[in-house]
Amino acid sequence: MRILDAAIDEMREGKLDALTIAKVAERAKVTERTIYRHFQTREDLLNAVWPRMQARVGSSGFPQTADELIATPLRLFPRFDEEEGLIRASISSETGREVRLSSNAQRQAAMLACVADALPEMDDAAKRRRAAIVQLIDSAYAWSVLRDFWGLDGAEAGRAASEAIAILLGRRSAADERDFSPERNFLHGEEK
Repeated sequence: MRILDAAIDEMREGKLDALTIAKVAERAKVTERTIYRHFQTREDLLNAVWPRMQARVGSSGFPQTADELIATPLRLFPRFDEEEGLIRASISSETGREVRLSSNAQRQAAMLACVADALPEMDDAAKRRRAAIVQLIDSAYAWSVLRDFWGLDGAEAGRAASEAIAILLGRRSAADERDFSPERNFLHGEEK
């Protein structure tokens, strides 16, 4: 939809907090009235933009298993490089924070399910702590830090995050140097 693409283009340029219906209408070459036919408020528009943003970076939703979680940064972090402006706008703005928090309950449930999949014997408090740190590592925030402070591109940042998650989920040891890159397609040390 042209309206959502226009909103994403505004966001990509770092204008997320300054995003207005008028600016989106101008960029989409439609009237404000047309936008209001589809979205009653700016918040409604932003909530509709989030799934489209996720699709642009190849996110198909929250991982449900430990293996899916380990593979997620390998797949997404290189795509974050391709949509850098959009990703940075979504993590550095109050509006982006609000949109992310709107799905926090689902995100937490998914992370807890992934930890329980890998570590079913762990007590609930430990699972919650583990899920919290794994969520941080599997995030655009981690991608940003790995790029900005370590100079890693998305592929290398994805490998680093994937390796850390695998260690936290007990799927490999810190001394294990198996290649978890998509090119090798290894999980648990077995070729898939």
